[in-house]
Amino acid sequence: MTDYRQHPSIVAHWRDASLQPLPEAQEARETIWFAAPPEPDTEQMWEGLRGRLETDGTATVLGVPAYLYDVNFGDRVSVMRSAENALVATGVECDALNFTFRVQLTADDPNAWRPLAEELAEKGCLLDLISPRFFAISCGQPQAQEVADRLSTLERNGVLHYESGRTQQLG
Repeated sequence: MTDYRQHPSIVAHWRDASLQPLPEAQEARETIWFAAPPEPDTEQMWEGLRGRLETDGTATVLGVPAYLYDVNFGDRVSVMRSAENALVATGVECDALNFTFRVQLTADDPNAWRPLAEELAEKGCLLDLISPRFFAISCGQPQAQEVADRLSTLERNGVLHYESGRTQQLG
């Protein structure tokens, strides 16, 4: 059986002292499907991210990956149409130089995500809320170390678990 995970939310940013949908993500009409590298003895997992088809035939990723590695918000990807007419990514053409972090909160409080999300959004990060306890964060290279340090401190304090979505060094 195949596992399809399409994000329920639209990427949000900080505007007018609150989290609001990012206009370019809100206007994106395409879903770009990415195959996650298969694990032994598991079903194939696909992550569906909002995207915009470009005139050159590539697509711009307008969601923050929650399960993929080395795909980030703003990346341009090569795509093809499947037999079912789905837009499927076949590779990263242009790295947007953003960093992705995934956060799993330890608290059961359905609003526990809000203070951290707002703190990071105020610093310029984009957020993609998967559930009240799990969300993905995108930031530019200048903020990446500060965000990683903050998440590391919160992890040491037992507030959350996090990981980076970037396994490759920037060139």
